[in-house]
Amino acid sequence: MAIASKIRLESLHYVLRTVEAGDVSESWTQWMTDRGTARMLNARPRAATTDEIRKYVASFDGRNSHLLGIFEKEGGAFVGVRAVYINWTLKEFTVNVLIGEVQARGKGAREETRDVMYPYFFEVLEMKAARCSVLAHNAPTLKVMQRDAWELTGIGFKSPVDGGVPLELRDYRLPRETWARKRSG
Repeated sequence: MAIASKIRLESLHYVLRTVEAGDVSESWTQWMTDRGTARMLNARPRAATTDEIRKYVASFDGRNSHLLGIFEKEGGAFVGVRAVYINWTLKEFTVNVLIGEVQARGKGAREETRDVMYPYFFEVLEMKAARCSVLAHNAPTLKVMQRDAWELTGIGFKSPVDGGVPLELRDYRLPRETWARKRSG
């Protein structure tokens, strides 16, 4: 199977495509200044520099790792990212998602782009499972994990960036068969 180094997928309202250096914007540098966003990622709230983001973008190789930008079709606003890491040996992919533009949250970007991304990774790339990790205090995402029948595979703890009590980190796995069953029914 030929693997595209650049990915472009479309949903009704969004384009999900490989991020390029030219996509780095002043707006993106501000995504982590929101305290709620930083808390869900166990990060310190702070603005990133454009150089930091360009280095982050350059760290994705288009084979084993993909940084996919979420762009609104109408107007082209860049509202979030999906970082995807592929384990070719296990035929599994790990996905992280961030809707960085606060005003874009709750409008379907995460769901719509998931619904076009998963068929690509499960059917085109023939992955056997998706994986992700979620902090235990991220109730909205935990609700999605339960609704979509993700399997809890482990619980670990991570030191919080601001000190204090370790944070519970839950690891999940979604087998292709479970995804296909939920999708069809």
